[in-house]
Amino acid sequence: MLALLHSNIVCLFSDGDDVEVSDVVFAHQSTWQQHLLQVYGSCMCLIDATYKTTCYDLPLLVLAVPTNVGFFAVATFVINDECSETILSALRLLQSWNPDWLPRFFMSDFSEAQIAAVETAFPGLLHITLHVFSMLCMYTY
Repeated sequence: MLALLHSNIVCLFSDGDDVEVSDVVFAHQSTWQQHLLQVYGSCMCLIDATYKTTCYDLPLLVLAVPTNVGFFAVATFVINDECSETILSALRLLQSWNPDWLPRFFMSDFSEAQIAAVETAFPGLLHITLHVFSMLCMYTY
């Protein structure tokens, strides 16, 4: 297994000797995104995944926070699959980059894998809100 590390970018790939590739294939968070997470991520975060909307078999996870001007992506992950352990690996990686990050609320799709991963990563959460798009509409309008 080879890993490229640069600031808050991680790219993991097999060098041919490994049979199993890591759960998180690519993760990115810029310094600007990290600042937004520190400022706005203590109240509510949103996790969203692409569901068979790309031509690739690798799901894309986006973590966003509501700012004073709308939702902004504060981290992105390309993962091998959409099981709870894989999503949890991505969240744990983000927690290692942002050790003080502890949101009170989390919004997600109605995905058991996302819900389980969030509940495991943040056991003290007060509430998990489901049906992201209906909540976004209520928040926006």
